[in-house]
Amino acid sequence: MKEQRHLPALRAHIEQLLSKGWIIASRSPLMLQNGHRCYLVSHGMLISESTRAA
Repeated sequence: MKEQRHLPALRAHIEQLLSKGWIIASRSPLMLQNGHRCYLVSHGMLISESTRAA
């Protein structure tokens, strides 16, 4: 079966973060959170945010 996923390297990196305790805080847009640290996935990039807005 043909691989249909886009950006496999980004997906692998996100899976690695999840295995280290990061959580998916939202799915649209995709936001990962670990304590007060957040990453936003936008246009195929993982963007760091200093804190998450409440």
